Amino acid sequence: MADLFDFTMFPVLCTPRLVLRQLIPEDAAAVFEIRGDYQVTRLNIGPAYTHLGQAAELIDSITAGYRQGIELRWGIALAGQPDWVIGMVGYNEWNRRDRRGSVGYDLARDYWGLGIMPEALREALRFGFGRMGLNRVEADASAENTASSRVLEKLGFGLEGRQRQQYFDQGAFHDLLLYGLLKAEFEAAELLSKA
Repeated sequence: MADLFDFTMFPVLCTPRLVLRQLIPEDAAAVFEIRGDYQVTRLNIGPAYTHLGQAAELIDSITAGYRQGIELRWGIALAGQPDWVIGMVGYNEWNRRDRRGSVGYDLARDYWGLGIMPEALREALRFGFGRMGLNRVEADASAENTASSRVLEKLGFGLEGRQRQQYFDQGAFHDLLLYGLLKAEFEAAELLSKA
Protein backbone atom coordinates (compact mmCIF):
# COMPACT_ATOMS: atom_id res chain seq x y z
CA MET A 1 0.00 0.00 0.00
CA ALA A 2 3.01 2.27 -0.37
CA ASP A 3 1.50 3.94 -3.43
CA LEU A 4 -1.72 5.00 -1.71
CA PHE A 5 -3.15 8.26 -2.90
CA ASP A 6 -1.86 11.06 -0.65
CA PHE A 7 -3.73 14.19 -1.83
CA THR A 8 -0.57 15.95 -3.02
CA MET A 9 -1.75 16.20 -6.62
CA PHE A 10 -5.36 16.01 -7.73
CA PRO A 11 -5.84 12.90 -9.89
CA VAL A 12 -7.27 13.41 -13.36
CA LEU A 13 -9.01 10.29 -14.66
CA CYS A 14 -9.86 9.63 -18.30
CA THR A 15 -12.18 7.20 -20.04
CA PRO A 16 -12.85 6.96 -23.77
CA ARG A 17 -15.60 9.60 -23.50
CA LEU A 18 -14.91 11.46 -20.27
CA VAL A 19 -12.43 13.46 -18.25
CA LEU A 20 -12.83 13.41 -14.47
CA ARG A 21 -11.05 16.47 -13.11
CA GLN A 22 -10.88 18.85 -10.19
CA LEU A 23 -13.69 21.34 -9.82
CA ILE A 24 -12.51 24.95 -9.96
CA PRO A 25 -14.27 28.28 -9.24
CA GLU A 26 -14.84 28.80 -12.98
CA ASP A 27 -17.14 25.74 -12.93
CA ALA A 28 -19.76 27.53 -10.84
CA ALA A 29 -22.07 28.24 -13.82
CA ALA A 30 -21.98 24.61 -14.95
CA VAL A 31 -22.54 23.33 -11.41
CA PHE A 32 -25.43 25.75 -11.00
CA GLU A 33 -26.97 24.44 -14.22
CA ILE A 34 -26.86 20.91 -12.76
CA ARG A 35 -27.87 21.69 -9.19
CA GLY A 36 -30.40 24.33 -10.20
CA ASP A 37 -32.46 21.72 -12.06
CA TYR A 38 -35.19 20.36 -9.79
CA GLN A 39 -35.34 17.12 -11.78
CA VAL A 40 -31.67 16.47 -10.98
CA THR A 41 -31.85 17.35 -7.30
CA ARG A 42 -35.29 16.20 -6.23
CA LEU A 43 -34.45 12.62 -5.25
CA ASN A 44 -31.05 12.81 -3.66
CA ILE A 45 -29.50 16.23 -3.15
CA GLY A 46 -32.07 18.51 -1.58
CA PRO A 47 -33.68 21.65 -2.91
CA ALA A 48 -32.59 22.94 -6.30
CA TYR A 49 -30.15 25.83 -6.16
CA THR A 50 -31.67 29.26 -6.68
CA HIS A 51 -28.52 31.35 -7.18
CA LEU A 52 -25.00 31.01 -8.54
CA GLY A 53 -23.44 31.62 -5.14
CA GLN A 54 -24.68 28.24 -3.93
CA ALA A 55 -22.70 26.51 -6.68
CA ALA A 56 -19.60 28.53 -5.79
CA GLU A 57 -20.03 27.54 -2.12
CA LEU A 58 -20.30 23.86 -3.08
CA ILE A 59 -17.08 24.04 -5.09
CA ASP A 60 -15.36 25.78 -2.16
CA SER A 61 -16.62 23.06 0.20
CA ILE A 62 -15.42 20.26 -2.09
CA THR A 63 -12.02 21.97 -2.42
CA ALA A 64 -11.75 22.35 1.35
CA GLY A 65 -12.67 18.68 1.88
CA TYR A 66 -9.97 17.68 -0.58
CA ARG A 67 -7.36 19.87 1.13
CA GLN A 68 -8.28 18.28 4.47
CA GLY A 69 -7.90 14.83 2.93
CA ILE A 70 -11.44 13.76 3.81
CA GLU A 71 -13.17 13.71 0.42
CA LEU A 72 -12.33 13.37 -3.24
CA ARG A 73 -14.88 14.47 -5.82
CA TRP A 74 -14.42 14.99 -9.52
CA GLY A 75 -16.17 17.15 -12.05
CA ILE A 76 -17.25 15.10 -15.07
CA ALA A 77 -16.56 16.61 -18.49
CA LEU A 78 -16.82 15.22 -21.99
CA ALA A 79 -13.41 14.36 -23.43
CA GLY A 80 -13.82 16.89 -26.24
CA GLN A 81 -15.11 19.63 -23.92
CA PRO A 82 -13.01 19.45 -20.74
CA ASP A 83 -13.81 23.02 -19.68
CA TRP A 84 -17.54 22.41 -19.02
CA VAL A 85 -18.63 19.95 -16.33
CA ILE A 86 -21.81 17.96 -16.90
CA GLY A 87 -21.82 16.16 -13.56
CA MET A 88 -19.95 15.23 -10.42
CA VAL A 89 -18.84 11.92 -8.94
CA GLY A 90 -16.67 10.93 -6.05
CA TYR A 91 -16.07 10.02 -2.46
CA ASN A 92 -18.01 12.08 0.05
CA GLU A 93 -16.28 10.19 2.84
CA TRP A 94 -13.11 8.14 3.21
CA ASN A 95 -12.65 6.07 6.35
CA ARG A 96 -9.02 5.00 6.15
CA ARG A 97 -9.05 2.77 9.23
CA ASP A 98 -11.88 0.64 7.88
CA ARG A 99 -10.75 1.08 4.24
CA ARG A 100 -14.25 2.21 3.34
CA GLY A 101 -15.59 5.03 1.20
CA SER A 102 -18.98 6.48 0.38
CA VAL A 103 -19.79 7.63 -3.16
CA GLY A 104 -22.22 10.17 -4.52
CA TYR A 105 -22.93 11.52 -7.98
CA ASP A 106 -25.17 13.69 -10.10
CA LEU A 107 -25.48 14.42 -13.79
CA ALA A 108 -27.04 17.14 -15.91
CA ARG A 109 -30.40 15.98 -17.25
CA ASP A 110 -29.39 16.38 -20.92
CA TYR A 111 -26.93 13.51 -20.41
CA TRP A 112 -29.20 11.00 -18.68
CA GLY A 113 -29.59 7.60 -20.31
CA LEU A 114 -26.30 7.74 -22.25
CA GLY A 115 -24.25 5.50 -19.95
CA ILE A 116 -22.16 8.42 -18.75
CA MET A 117 -22.64 7.93 -15.03
CA PRO A 118 -21.79 4.21 -15.01
CA GLU A 119 -18.65 5.04 -17.02
CA ALA A 120 -17.62 7.83 -14.64
CA LEU A 121 -18.45 5.89 -11.47
CA ARG A 122 -16.61 2.80 -12.72
CA GLU A 123 -13.47 4.90 -13.16
CA ALA A 124 -13.89 6.41 -9.68
CA LEU A 125 -14.28 2.89 -8.26
CA ARG A 126 -11.11 1.72 -10.03
CA PHE A 127 -9.29 4.61 -8.39
CA GLY A 128 -10.85 3.92 -5.00
CA PHE A 129 -10.09 0.22 -4.90
CA GLY A 130 -6.69 0.66 -6.51
CA ARG A 131 -5.14 3.92 -5.29
CA MET A 132 -7.13 4.63 -2.12
CA GLY A 133 -6.85 1.09 -0.80
CA LEU A 134 -10.58 0.75 -0.27
CA ASN A 135 -12.09 -2.62 0.55
CA ARG A 136 -15.70 -1.44 0.58
CA VAL A 137 -17.65 1.31 -1.13
CA GLU A 138 -21.10 2.37 0.02
CA ALA A 139 -23.83 4.35 -1.66
CA ASP A 140 -27.43 5.24 -0.97
CA ALA A 141 -30.33 6.20 -3.17
CA SER A 142 -33.90 7.27 -2.64
CA ALA A 143 -36.21 4.30 -3.15
CA GLU A 144 -37.90 6.41 -5.82
CA ASN A 145 -34.66 7.01 -7.70
CA THR A 146 -34.74 3.92 -9.91
CA ALA A 147 -32.16 5.38 -12.31
CA SER A 148 -29.60 5.71 -9.52
CA SER A 149 -30.32 2.17 -8.32
CA ARG A 150 -29.79 0.90 -11.90
CA VAL A 151 -26.39 2.63 -12.07
CA LEU A 152 -25.29 1.03 -8.80
CA GLU A 153 -26.60 -2.42 -9.68
CA LYS A 154 -24.98 -2.26 -13.14
CA LEU A 155 -21.62 -1.79 -11.42
CA GLY A 156 -22.16 -4.69 -9.03
CA PHE A 157 -23.41 -2.94 -5.89
CA GLY A 158 -25.69 -5.13 -3.80
CA LEU A 159 -28.77 -3.87 -2.01
CA GLU A 160 -28.02 -4.22 1.70
CA GLY A 161 -30.96 -2.55 3.34
CA ARG A 162 -33.81 -0.12 3.31
CA GLN A 163 -34.22 2.70 5.79
CA ARG A 164 -37.95 3.25 5.94
CA GLN A 165 -39.15 6.86 5.95
CA GLN A 166 -35.54 7.99 6.37
CA TYR A 167 -36.00 11.56 5.15
CA PHE A 168 -38.76 14.13 4.76
CA ASP A 169 -39.15 16.08 1.53
CA GLN A 170 -41.99 17.73 -0.39
CA GLY A 171 -44.43 17.05 2.42
CA ALA A 172 -43.81 13.31 2.67
CA PHE A 173 -41.46 10.75 4.19
CA HIS A 174 -39.28 8.71 1.82
CA ASP A 175 -37.35 5.45 2.06
CA LEU A 176 -33.60 5.28 1.45
CA LEU A 177 -31.90 2.23 -0.11
CA LEU A 178 -28.43 1.26 1.09
CA TYR A 179 -25.93 -0.36 -1.30
CA GLY A 180 -22.46 -1.81 -0.89
CA LEU A 181 -19.67 -3.12 -3.12
CA LEU A 182 -16.57 -5.01 -2.03
CA LYS A 183 -13.19 -4.85 -3.74
CA ALA A 184 -13.23 -8.58 -4.52
CA GLU A 185 -16.66 -8.28 -6.15
CA PHE A 186 -15.56 -5.33 -8.26
CA GLU A 187 -12.35 -7.02 -9.36
CA ALA A 188 -14.21 -10.21 -10.30
CA ALA A 189 -16.66 -8.20 -12.43
CA GLU A 190 -13.76 -6.34 -14.08
CA LEU A 191 -12.11 -9.63 -15.00
CA LEU A 192 -15.35 -10.98 -16.45
CA SER A 193 -15.83 -7.85 -18.56
CA LYS A 194 -12.36 -8.31 -20.09
CA ALA A 195 -12.86 -12.03 -20.83
